[in-house]
Amino acid sequence: MQRARDQTLVVALGNPLVGEDAVGAHVYDSLRDGAEARVVFLGTDVFRLSNVYRGEERLVVVDAVYAPDLEPGRVVHFQGVEVFERLRDVAVDAHLLGVGEGLKILRLTMPRFPSDVHFVGVSVKTFGHGQMSPEVAQGAEKAVALIQRLLGE
Repeated sequence: MQRARDQTLVVALGNPLVGEDAVGAHVYDSLRDGAEARVVFLGTDVFRLSNVYRGEERLVVVDAVYAPDLEPGRVVHFQGVEVFERLRDVAVDAHLLGVGEGLKILRLTMPRFPSDVHFVGVSVKTFGHGQMSPEVAQGAEKAVALIQRLLGE
């Protein structure tokens, strides 16, 4: 029987040097030492999941999301098939796929994939250089609280 900490993997994504894209790094820093889960920071490469996955039943992915129709700092949570149906993103360039597309590919190509998948996103204004806006920083804190609640289930 796996210990509770071994049953969940939290994957934080983003670039801590690019202002609001630092949401994942912030969540990672907040959760890494005390969470009832294994918490990893993968930078901007969701495909590194295949290297760190150890058979956990639950996967929680957290990242900044650019959604012009959402106010900055808004937290979105998709679970199960919603992750694959509602997380719609497009390639930024020829070398970078979005998180949703990356997870779809990983689900098809990894020998094992978690059965309980969650995506927690924080809506951002911009992916430019600079500091995280106060709204997005508050959203990152709300994302931490949401993930802590998920880990308590």
